[in-house]
Amino acid sequence: MLKLTVSQSENNRPFLFKATGINVYSFEEVLYHVYHYWRESVEEFLSDEMIFWVGEIGHPYLSSRMKELAKKDGFTNRVLGFLSLIDYFSKPELEIVKTSLEKWEKRRDWEKLKERADYFTNKNEPAKALPLYKNALQYDDNAKILNNLGVAYLKIGVPKEALMYLKKALRKDPKNSAILFHTIEASILSEDFVTAEKLIKKATNVDPENPDILFFKGLISLAAKDYNEALKHLNNAALKDDTISFYIYKIVDVYLTMRQYDKALTALERVKERNETFYVKEAELYAAWNDIPRAIVSINKAIAISPEAVLYAKLASYYRQDYNPRFAEAAISKALKLDPTLDIVRLENARIKKGLGRTREYQAALTEVLHSFKERYRANY
Repeated sequence: MLKLTVSQSENNRPFLFKATGINVYSFEEVLYHVYHYWRESVEEFLSDEMIFWVGEIGHPYLSSRMKELAKKDGFTNRVLGFLSLIDYFSKPELEIVKTSLEKWEKRRDWEKLKERADYFTNKNEPAKALPLYKNALQYDDNAKILNNLGVAYLKIGVPKEALMYLKKALRKDPKNSAILFHTIEASILSEDFVTAEKLIKKATNVDPENPDILFFKGLISLAAKDYNEALKHLNNAALKDDTISFYIYKIVDVYLTMRQYDKALTALERVKERNETFYVKEAELYAAWNDIPRAIVSINKAIAISPEAVLYAKLASYYRQDYNPRFAEAAISKALKLDPTLDIVRLENARIKKGLGRTREYQAALTEVLHSFKERYRANY
């Protein structure tokens, strides 16, 4: 069916939905986004920024209507009201989303918050998930939220904080093997080897054939800098299940620590699935080997599979190390367009500005990063 549009003129200033990383250029695209990603759009579709943007692109009437909608009670009412601002969706289409919205709104508050947090964790943006999980805990201090919060902290590299929440989760659900294995990992990364050894014994009794047990023993040996023992355990884990790539990636890391780059490359070739993660690891290997041009080739292969902001930031970093500031700036510009909120993107942008001698731009970029760190610290503690 032919649909008339309210967006009659071309617009070059997009609105970025931070939750999904999607840019929209017209009001119709906004409606389409909210219809398909309403869970992720909770905080943004009636935000002051969105209302201002809609007015700026030539729709002051819609902007005014949105201000009124933002005052309405009930999430379902606000979403349906928003989707009905123009004649874009049919009644059957609105009925479909209405059913989903009503079911979602009837669920307990902690489930809604957890679901949104899980979305960010699965998108590999755990920092955005942390405050949502913590808000969920205020409604229900259960093992699922505690476990996922712990995993999010593991993903951002804060194992001690992760261990605190995972221990609580394990006390609430001591028979849950997933929580048990997450707690072992957090214990090892927190260098609490007494707890780790104790839990590994428990895991051996629960699931003796699980190759993760060998993997964890490898991590303990690696922490003790017993590289040969670590390689023995890790190789045995990989032999037990050669479909789990991260066992092999850890073997590669051990060889990189030993500066045995040729053996690291041989180990990497054992990985069967040549996905984004494989090419990122390959790029890291070549960069450690000081072969930056080959690192650039590998990271471009990863980008071809998944053009994410973090990968463009890595590409920019490699170009910077290869003394190619023009290409570095082009890559970081793409990263900033995809997600200007990521710390790795902002930091690399600051480094590039410094390398180009743009002192004011460098200082401004660095100040923005530090401000982001402070805001996150206040939000999480």
